Amino acid sequence: MKAPDGKSSVIDYWETSKKLLLNATLLKNLQNYDKDNMSDELVQTIQPILNTEEFSDDKMKNASVAAFGIAKWCRAIVGYHGAMKIVIPRQLELKEAKASAAAAEKAAKEAQAKLD
Repeated sequence: MKAPDGKSSVIDYWETSKKLLLNATLLKNLQNYDKDNMSDELVQTIQPILNTEEFSDDKMKNASVAAFGIAKWCRAIVGYHGAMKIVIPRQLELKEAKASAAAAEKAAKEAQAKLD
């Protein structure tokens, strides 16, 4: 479709969006979204959109309650992705530390048994 300047063109997402929004399973799809396997590329694509003035909470509230809810969900999913980039490596470190501590404890018990 034509851009607001009347010279260039922009992709029209409205028809596709209407089909997705009017889908009866939208809420279930959002609830079951595989948030643990989002690609960094997807997040990098979405982030600039989330930061625009048109996607602000006030604009979304004025557009509709549903739009506001979906916007909040999008921000939460992107935030979750960012948090998991910090949490997952730490969880792996904790798992390794627990395994190391268990091995050290076992060795200490064996040494104590020899001393006894």
